[in-house]
Amino acid sequence: MDQSLILTLMAGVLAVAGTLFFVLKPKNQVKAPVIDKTQVQVDVEPVHFHPESLTESTKVPIVKKHDSPKLSDIEEEVTLTKALLKTEESFFGRIKKALSLGDTAKIIDEIEEILYTSDLGPKTVEKLLGTVRDKLSKSDLLDINKIKAALKAEITEILEPLHKAQATQTKVLDVVKIAESGPTVIMILGVNGAGKTTSIGKITAQLAQSGQKVLVAAGDTFRAAAGGQLKVWTERAQSASTNTAGSVEIFWPEQTTDPAAVAFDAVSKGKAQNFDYVILDTAGRLHTQSHLMEELKKVKRVMTKVIPEAPHNTWIVLDANSGQNALNQAIEFNKIMDLSGVILTKLDGTAKGGVVIGLVDNLGIPVKLIGLGEKIGDLKVFNYADYINSILGDSKK
Repeated sequence: MDQSLILTLMAGVLAVAGTLFFVLKPKNQVKAPVIDKTQVQVDVEPVHFHPESLTESTKVPIVKKHDSPKLSDIEEEVTLTKALLKTEESFFGRIKKALSLGDTAKIIDEIEEILYTSDLGPKTVEKLLGTVRDKLSKSDLLDINKIKAALKAEITEILEPLHKAQATQTKVLDVVKIAESGPTVIMILGVNGAGKTTSIGKITAQLAQSGQKVLVAAGDTFRAAAGGQLKVWTERAQSASTNTAGSVEIFWPEQTTDPAAVAFDAVSKGKAQNFDYVILDTAGRLHTQSHLMEELKKVKRVMTKVIPEAPHNTWIVLDANSGQNALNQAIEFNKIMDLSGVILTKLDGTAKGGVVIGLVDNLGIPVKLIGLGEKIGDLKVFNYADYINSILGDSKK
C-alpha cells in the first residue's frame, strides 16, 4: 500500500479519536461528598399489611413503642388549678375587685353582673346571689373571706351530692357504670367540634391500660373523615397502653351508611366476642336538628335488641369554651337521650369554667371527665372539691 495513503488513514483515525475524547469527557465533575454515617439518622415508618382490614372489623396494629407517649410517661400533667386560672380571674378575681366600690348595694349589683357573665345560667345565678344577698350582713359584704365562704358553701351544696364518690376516684374505669353481664356500652354524643373523637381515644387508652378489651364503633357515618380519625386515635390508645392484657379494636364497616346498623352490629360483635367495653361514636349534630336528634333514639333502640340495658352510659361531650351554649346543648340532648354524664373538654385556658356549676344545677347529672390538654393522658376524673378551690383561689398554684 502507498506509504502516503497509510499516513493519511492514521491521521484520520487519530483525529476522530481526539474529537470523541473531548466530546465525551465529563464536564464540571463534582466530587461526591463523604458522608459520616454516624451523623445520619433516618426515621422510616414500618409498612404493615393487615389482611383483616378487608373485613368489617379492623384490628388496630401495635405501633412501635417510641411512636406515641405512654400514659405512664406523661410527666408534666396539667392540674385543674392551672387549667382554671382564667376562670378564677374572671370569676372570683372580679368579685375581689368589686369590694373596692365600698358601697354594699353597688357590691351586690357588681356581683350579680359577674355571676351572670360567668356562664352559670339564670337559675344558678339567682341561687348564688340569694346566698350573698340574704345570708351576709353589710359588714360581711366588705369581707372577701366571708363572701368566699358563702359562695363555697352554696356551690358545694350543688356539686357534692352527684360527685362525692368521685372525690377518691382517678380512673375512667372508676366512673363508668359497669354492665352486670356482657360488654359495658358507652354511647358518646355531642355537636361537631366538641371533641368526641379525641375523648373516645383518651377513654380507650385508659381502659386498655386498665387491662380491658375495648371495641370502638365508628358510628359517625355522615362525615367522610370520621372513621379514619377515629382509627388514628384508637391506634394511639393501643400504643399508649403498657398493659398487654388490654386491647383495642375498631369496628368500621366503611360501606354502611346507617348508624343504627353500625350500632347493632358493633354491640352484637362485642357480646359474641366477649369484649369488656363497646364505645359508640356518633355523628355530631346540633340540638336544633330535630330529625337528627330523633335518629339517636333509633340507634339506642336497636342496641337494646342485643343488650336490653344498653347503652349503660350515655355521655355528652361539651366544649367548655361554649359556655352558656354548652348548657343549652346538654338540656336539649337530655330531653331525647336521658344523659348519664358529661365530658367537659377544653377546660384548660378557658374563662368559662363556671359552666360546670350551671350544668350540674340545671341537669342534675354529674360531670364525669374533664379535658385539661391535648395529650392522651390529659382526660381526668372531675373532682368537685378541687374545682371549687380552684375557681375561688384556694388551691396552691
